[in-house]
Formats: sequence, structure tokens, C-alpha cells
Amino acid sequence: MPSLRLSRDQGTRELLMLARLIKPVLLACAVFVTVWVLVIVYWQYTARMPSTSDIVLYLVVLPLALMLFYGVLRRILTAAPSAAAAPAVGATVAAGAGAPSASNTAAPEASQERLQMAVLAFGLRTPRGSDADTVATAVGQAQTPELVPELRDGEGFPVIAGRVEGIDENELREHLRESLQPAGEALDVDALPDDRLRAIHLMSDVLQELLASAAEAIANAGDALSVRAPGRFVSSGSVIPGPASAPQLNISLLLPGAWSENERVIATQWVQQRVREGDASQRWHVDCFKSEDGVSGMALLDRISLSLHREQRPALWIALAADSSVSEARIARWESEGLLYSTARRNGRVPGEAAAGLLLARGGDALLAPADAVRLSRGASGQREASADTARTPDASLLDRFAQHLLATSALETAQVDWVVSDADHRTSRVTEVAKLVQERLPHVPFENNLSVCATLGHLGAAADMSAVALACHLAARDARHVLALSVQDAHARTALLAGPASPASPAT
Repeated sequence: MPSLRLSRDQGTRELLMLARLIKPVLLACAVFVTVWVLVIVYWQYTARMPSTSDIVLYLVVLPLALMLFYGVLRRILTAAPSAAAAPAVGATVAAGAGAPSASNTAAPEASQERLQMAVLAFGLRTPRGSDADTVATAVGQAQTPELVPELRDGEGFPVIAGRVEGIDENELREHLRESLQPAGEALDVDALPDDRLRAIHLMSDVLQELLASAAEAIANAGDALSVRAPGRFVSSGSVIPGPASAPQLNISLLLPGAWSENERVIATQWVQQRVREGDASQRWHVDCFKSEDGVSGMALLDRISLSLHREQRPALWIALAADSSVSEARIARWESEGLLYSTARRNGRVPGEAAAGLLLARGGDALLAPADAVRLSRGASGQREASADTARTPDASLLDRFAQHLLATSALETAQVDWVVSDADHRTSRVTEVAKLVQERLPHVPFENNLSVCATLGHLGAAADMSAVALACHLAARDARHVLALSVQDAHARTALLAGPASPASPAT
């Protein structure tokens, strides 16, 4: 029977913490021993009888001074990211079809990497609850998924999984059938597997929360959203050409690539129905993307950032991702394919489920983006040279280049980053890769501030990195500090972005 706790991974975390403590101790010992040997040999060679002050000065003060000098020098070098490495890391745009058309007016190419989005709201639905602070605490305490008696493997044993309680798949299936009529029969709602229904349910909860926040943002804009003359739009006192109507709400869904076209259409139409029920007068557009190579949550956010900054008029955008692997059918398939976690397969997947979303506006939009709203940078992404699954030792060089690039682009010092949030799971290769980055690039970040979301929530698939970003936004808003969000789920692909208070590097657009 699988163990209740992923003991091997807990042991890895403890070893990493021990390594961080041992390294400075060994360094101090090496400095003291080296200085003592050199000084004593010198005294013997010169036949000098040292006084008490000589002993204190050369055997205590001198090694301490050398260590202090080393610490200051390292901090200076760490705080100044390499100018040569930064240009090598470019922010990439997610590939996707079906994007709504936007204005052809683009931000200057030289400043595109400094574009920022304002995060007006975020939502989470996870096995550890929907309160971001509670989820952050659970992840920080390295809590792990537990045995779910309702889910069994091929041998009849309970499966370890991250499962959200209180979801009735049959009730949602009936609701979908009624709400999507007459299209419901054509779309074959009855054929939806339980894990698809659970993902749609979680996504609906987050969507309702973000729609309410969008309505509040438009209401708070008040009289600024007024029409001065036909075809003229007033925003914060400035007249902008455009249709005489409220800002359009764009909604981009990120769903698992394994879903069929029929399943994605059902989810999209369900979202459209929910938006229509909320405010029939609201101008909105919904598009859907498949989570696959090159189209992850962070890549989608990067694409949205470019679209928002091309649009002259005030606009709101919801990015929403959901996935679930909590079903008997999914567990049976993973087990047959050798992918399910077990005591004999420690690198297997732990079933999980979640939905995460962000309500976004252009960072420089004085009408919709409050000055104290969390800002989200553009992402830096690339590919590892070697697969992380087969690496014998952790290699964080790519993540390190991303961190340097983001810090330089945002005009931040290394010490201004207080948290690291990644979608790393229980696999040692992912945990140690992120830990090595923290140890070498961000040594001031406490061990407990390095959060591995999927190690606590299970395999989140399409919702993995979006959940990490949502949690990063919560921490940035709560602490008014910067948070580095990382995506390391894939064997090769890596992505990073920064969340935090408004940066002076943000262009006034």
C-alpha cells in the first residue's frame, strides 16, 4: 500500500535544508583553519612569541574579517545580474489559435520585455481549500496528498490523491444538460468523464469569483467610463477614439490537451452561459486553448500581456486554467501506462485537481488598475539542454538566467525577492532544481519560503503553473514584496515570471 506521506521527498527537503546549514559552517571552519596554520607557521619561522593581543588579532579577528569581506563581495556580485546573460533570455509569446483581433498599435519593441499587467483579483480552488493563505500555509508546511478511500488502484488499495471534497459529478452533468439545451444533446454531455466534470466544476467556482471582481472594477471606475461624444471614449479625463461602450471582458480558458474537441466546446459554452447569466449587457469574448508544448499557463499570460498593451481602450482579461485527474478511469489508465505513483514507482504521478484564474488589466491603465495592485512581469521561457528526468545532478543554470533577466528588466535587486513559488511536485529532480536556484541565486530566501505547489496538491496538469502564479500573486499582495514564480513540470521547458508591487520599469502605457 502506498505510504501516507511521500517520505522520500520529505527526506530530500530535509537534506537540502541541512546542506544549506552545513555549507557556511564548513566554509567558516576552512577559513579559520587556513589562517591559523599560516599564522602559526609564520610565528615558528620567525621565532616570535605572540602576545595575547596577537593571538586575538590574528587567530580571531583576521579570519572573521576575511569572512565578512567574502560575504560583502558575494552580495555585491549577486545583486548585479550579469549584463551578458540577460539579453540571451527573451520573453516568449504563447502560440495559440483563435485570438481576438486587437489594435495594430504595438508598444515599442525595446520596451516590450518591461510590460507589466495589473492583477486585480485571483481565484483558487484546490484540495487544500480556496483561501490562498490557507493553501500557502499547507504548501509551506510541505503537507502532501492523502489516501482517498473512494479511489482504488488495480489491486484494490486506496490511492494517494489531492481531491476536492463536495463535488457531485452527476448533479453537474444534469445541470450542463439543461443549461446547454438545445446544444446539450449534440455535444453529448452524458459522455463527459468524471474528471472532466470535476475540472469544469472547479473552473466555474473560480469564474464566478472573477466575474464579480470584474463587475466591481468597472463599477469603481464610475463616471470615468462615460461617453463624451459619438465614437469618443473618455478614460481618466483623456479622450480616446473607440466605440462608446464599457471595456470588453476577454476570457481565455486553458484546458488539458488530452480533452477532446467536444469536451472543450462543452466547457467553453458553459463559461459563455455563466457570463451571459451574470450580466447580459457586458461585452465579452471567450476563447479556449489546449495545454500542450508551448502553451502553458505562463505562456498564455505572456500572450495576454501583449494583447492588453496593443489595446488603446481600457480592457479586462480573465485567464483561467483547470484540470483534474481524480477519477477511477484516469487512475486505471495511469496505472496501465506505468504513470501512477506507488511505493515501487516514486516518480509516478499523484492524482490531483485544481482551478486557478487571474483578472488582469494593463499595468499602466489608470482607470482600471489601482496603484497598489500586484504587477505581473512578462515571462522568460526556454528549453533545458538535457531532460530533467534523466539528470544525475540538479542543473538550475537556465532558471538562474531567467531570474537574472527578470531582475534586470524590472530594475530590482536580488534581495527584493522574498518568495519562490513553483509548480514542482514530489519528484526529487524538480525539487532539487528549484532548491539549487534558491541556494545559489537567492540565498537570503528562507527554506520555508520556497513553495512547491504540486508536492502538496498533486498532479495539476493544465492548472499547475497558473496555480503557482495565483499563489505568487497572493503572497506579493499580502507582503508587498516580489515573488519569483517558476514552471518546472516539463522535462525540458522552463518558464519564470515575477509578481510584486509596481516596478519603476513598467512603461506608462
